[in-house]
Amino acid sequence: MASRTAAGPFRQPVGDDRLPRDMDRRADHPALFSGAAMTIDIRPIRPRQGTVLLRIVSALAQSHGFLDKYTATADDLERALFAPNPIVGCLLALFNGEPAGCAFWHRSFATSRGREVMYLEDLSVLPDYRRKGIARALLKGLAVEAKNRGFPGIYWLMMGWNDAARALYAQAGAECDEGMCYYRLTDDALTRLAESIS
Repeated sequence: MASRTAAGPFRQPVGDDRLPRDMDRRADHPALFSGAAMTIDIRPIRPRQGTVLLRIVSALAQSHGFLDKYTATADDLERALFAPNPIVGCLLALFNGEPAGCAFWHRSFATSRGREVMYLEDLSVLPDYRRKGIARALLKGLAVEAKNRGFPGIYWLMMGWNDAARALYAQAGAECDEGMCYYRLTDDALTRLAESIS
């Protein structure tokens, strides 16, 4: 059976997403689950891993049917993650040392709490690594990150048809607000509204 180890001490003030230069990024989130047959290691993303991230999130976009709308490049991801004052973060999951999944999050604000919160943008696990506990390990890593940063909660949306994700989130203790409806205003529609006269 897998043994569990606590995540390492990662303390940063709310609003500061930079890690100290001398901090070993691997040590921030040591392996959460390990055993003779497998090791799942959750760690903050490192520079020059944009190509790995792009492969993982592109697989998610393909499985959700919107790969044709995916325009991000590896350089885009790197620039966002390692900007001087980034608002986005990412945890990488390694399964026996191989990249297997990731969780992109960003800082947001909940008026209901009057505080900054964590917003989970994407939780992605490559198809060959699914049903091995990686998504749950990523969720736990996010919970550790949120607590260490002083965030009171994690918020996210999911595809309504994804029963496996729904079961995972419920098992983790997350609550689903069935009354919510997801909207987006992008591209041409955004331009038309911004340029409209009235």
